[in-house]
Amino acid sequence: MFLDSSGRFTLRPFLLVAAGMCGMAGLIIEYGTFPAPWLLVAARVLSGAAVGLFLVEQLVSWRQYGTFRLYFRARWRTFSLSVLLILEILTLLAGRQTTWLNSVLGYLTVGSVTHAYLIIIQIYIVSVFAVQLPHLHGRFASLRVRPAVAFMVTFLALIIMGAGLLLLPRATPENHPLSILDALFTSTSAVCVTGLIVRDTGSQFTVFGQTVLLVLIQLGGLGIMSLTAALSLLLGRGIGVRESSLLREVFQVPMLSAVGKTVRFIILMTVILESVGAVALYKGLEGVIPDRGDRLFAAVFHSVSAFCNAGFSTFNDSLVSLSAQPLVIGTISGLLVIGGLGFGVVAQLLAWMRGRALRNPGRSGRLDLHTQVVLVVSGGLLVAGTAVIAWMEWNSSLAGQGVGMKFAQAFFQSATCRTAGFNSMELTLMNPATLFFMIVLMFIGGAPGSTAGGVKVTTVAIIWANLRSTGRGLNRTRLGNRELEAVHVQRAMLVLSAGLVLAAVSLFVLLATEERPFLETAFEVFSALGTVGLSLGMTSILSPAGRVVITILMFVGRLGPLTLASSLTGASRDPRVRLPQGRIMIG
Repeated sequence: MFLDSSGRFTLRPFLLVAAGMCGMAGLIIEYGTFPAPWLLVAARVLSGAAVGLFLVEQLVSWRQYGTFRLYFRARWRTFSLSVLLILEILTLLAGRQTTWLNSVLGYLTVGSVTHAYLIIIQIYIVSVFAVQLPHLHGRFASLRVRPAVAFMVTFLALIIMGAGLLLLPRATPENHPLSILDALFTSTSAVCVTGLIVRDTGSQFTVFGQTVLLVLIQLGGLGIMSLTAALSLLLGRGIGVRESSLLREVFQVPMLSAVGKTVRFIILMTVILESVGAVALYKGLEGVIPDRGDRLFAAVFHSVSAFCNAGFSTFNDSLVSLSAQPLVIGTISGLLVIGGLGFGVVAQLLAWMRGRALRNPGRSGRLDLHTQVVLVVSGGLLVAGTAVIAWMEWNSSLAGQGVGMKFAQAFFQSATCRTAGFNSMELTLMNPATLFFMIVLMFIGGAPGSTAGGVKVTTVAIIWANLRSTGRGLNRTRLGNRELEAVHVQRAMLVLSAGLVLAAVSLFVLLATEERPFLETAFEVFSALGTVGLSLGMTSILSPAGRVVITILMFVGRLGPLTLASSLTGASRDPRVRLPQGRIMIG
């Protein structure tokens, strides 16, 4: 398994795998279970073995680079953190009574730094192993894996891993463990950034369980491949050709050389926005959560959940009790809107704003057709959604509130029902017409390449342009001052029709198994398919068959019908034999 192209055994991959397995086993035993004393000792031995194996891997890397200068230039980050690990080991050998060493370590806070670093490096090692697995053996390296297949397999593996972590004893309160089906449902909801829950996140999961959900949301929202690539860049390893090809397809990057730059921008944008959001939420939750530690965790959790359009909340009523907190509602609104635009759109919008500010737009300061369509359609849906919800609920669920608060509530609900999943209003009090309109918004969703779901705003724009062009008697579809390729129109029709067919079949099955009202069931179906996470109370009472249906809908909704179809079929090709043309009457 650990062979290079010439068939010789290589030590570094073996050390990476061994260190990752030992470290993760130690962490799971120590923090995911209630271990007996002897098992706790074994867990710490495993964690220590992981550190030792990682340091040995660093030495092997040093030898491969030839000189310390080349090694330090390429991997100075891991070298610096390795020094902290060695200092921590020295304290164990010399004893904490060593005054000067203890004072240095106290000044550097090595204990907390190395502990956090140990967790991060072990997760990193396992992630790199998962991505580089095809390269560890010649037979796997020769396989040609399509990006759609890799994307689907990655999400399936992440869902299974997340379900396993949620089944650990410390993930839920004592004597209230999750069933396997509920663990798979919850893990799928988190990885697919949906937000539908069968158990209350705040009270039915411990801090460990909530942390697992937080990590799954982040990995599912951004994609584990992009995060692994970012870790590889951060620690000086670089991105392989196979990983670059996969990421190029995922992010629609025009050139292979631009993949690294794109990944860096995605991670930097995510870190900045989620950090700013967490700070704002921490300030906004001052009067709600008095304990600083709990408030910080809640702020980080909701910031990540909002930016990834997940909709998970540690409050049992989502954000209904916080509807009068403008800083909280405003911050989450901003995060979910930006997250739903897509990283490419945000990058181009920033370049355009920079060009306008410098009065030198240039080529990079122009908005292409995709960005224009996303901004126009998304903005139009936000305005239309706000107007319709405010109009329908003005004297109903919004009654008794001020004018400004009514429009703020309507705007937030218009934004969140396009795949975010938070709710600041009691949905069961809304008019049926409003709920139906929200179903339409949930089905449309956000933009391609974003953390949002749905059939996407570009699909709706292409279909509208096709209908408009057909109505004018044109043979080709025009959108704005551009002409669209026929393949784009075909894909848009495939996504829309596949989504509607899947929703119809699922709705039929749930109406037969759950025996709930039609509107309530339809709301649940489109919420799952659009990875929204809003519910009228049906999720928690679903039967086992219903939970399986909703789980499948969340998975398909996150991948998208087009990606799923690409993973199950071969490469497109034209038939060698052309058949005689036939005629069918239409209309």
